[in-house]
Amino acid sequence: MSEKPLLIAIFETMRYHLFFFIALILEGCAVQSRPQGGPRDEKPPAIVAQSPVMGKLNWSGNTAEVTFDEYIQSKNLRTAITTTPVLEGIEAEIKGKRLSLKWEPQELLSNTTYRISLGDAIGDLNENNAYPNLQFVWSTGPYIDSLSLQGTIVPSKKTPFDKLNVWLVPAGTDTVSTPVFSGTPDKEGNFSFAYMPARTFDVLVFEDVNFNGSWDWETEPFGMSKNHPTGMDSTPFTMPFFNSTFTTPESPKEGIIDSIAALLDTAKAESLGHLVLVVPPVDSVTYGWLMHESGYEKSFVFRPERQADTIYVNLGNLLPGKYTFKGFVDENLDSNWTPASWFNNLPGEFILPEQTFELKGNWDLEQPLNFKL
Repeated sequence: MSEKPLLIAIFETMRYHLFFFIALILEGCAVQSRPQGGPRDEKPPAIVAQSPVMGKLNWSGNTAEVTFDEYIQSKNLRTAITTTPVLEGIEAEIKGKRLSLKWEPQELLSNTTYRISLGDAIGDLNENNAYPNLQFVWSTGPYIDSLSLQGTIVPSKKTPFDKLNVWLVPAGTDTVSTPVFSGTPDKEGNFSFAYMPARTFDVLVFEDVNFNGSWDWETEPFGMSKNHPTGMDSTPFTMPFFNSTFTTPESPKEGIIDSIAALLDTAKAESLGHLVLVVPPVDSVTYGWLMHESGYEKSFVFRPERQADTIYVNLGNLLPGKYTFKGFVDENLDSNWTPASWFNNLPGEFILPEQTFELKGNWDLEQPLNFKL
């Protein structure tokens, strides 16, 4: 073989390996540069500047501004703003990372702590993670109100706390239309108000179902706790939230009752299940209903004078399948469930946690009932 063909063969081999090597490098680069999905951003925007600064003294301006570390948005800014005392003609505007407020020039009260509350109306632009309880607080005099009020919401059934509003109104208020102070709870249902004057408040918590910025007492679930004074180191109180209602189950039609009764009479014992309800002691008259998916229903009344200890209610052989137990505590002894009333200062009667269980054929089941949340 001549020297020239040999060199050509060597060159072709080197070129092949070079192309292969470059292809490997490019493939590796492509893998490394592929976009990766990250965790969802759940952090609210952070404040980087605020004017007036929180707690500023001897200030009587008519503009306020706060700048965040990221772009912001708001879906209900207009209805979320509350001022105490009232500031006439307040307006708000969002530009990029900045929220600006202004109000009509007016003579402010002397030696008074002013507050602008926006609740959780401001969130970041991408995920709308809300900045909690955004406020501007300043004084027209040489001191700031320094008392506080705090509590924890306890709902009658599971609820997302971030959808709730907490309002403070003067103690003894009959008609609730606007708050003196407003805020939102954290994810655990805790809320707190700082920079408070020495006053006593009634507290309302409600879900603004129609997003109109007010409490519609006939249709929106609520809770209340009254006569709470502010203090230097106030002890948190429990705030009930009556977010469930009770409807007495309708009795099944006679035809269904007769069919089920006939089936129980004629069915073989091994095709039925044996059920015993384990009922805890009761402190007040308690009504309960046991309902089978077929329409079978049995009602109960548990009375404290007859039941100081746990009792076992033997229901004998019943249809297998899914059962549901529900009921309420009849505090006012009128044999009906009574809802909460702000105007009569009455809490809603306690609704038993709804329980569902399954009874199997040819099984003996002792089913404990839970009368507490």
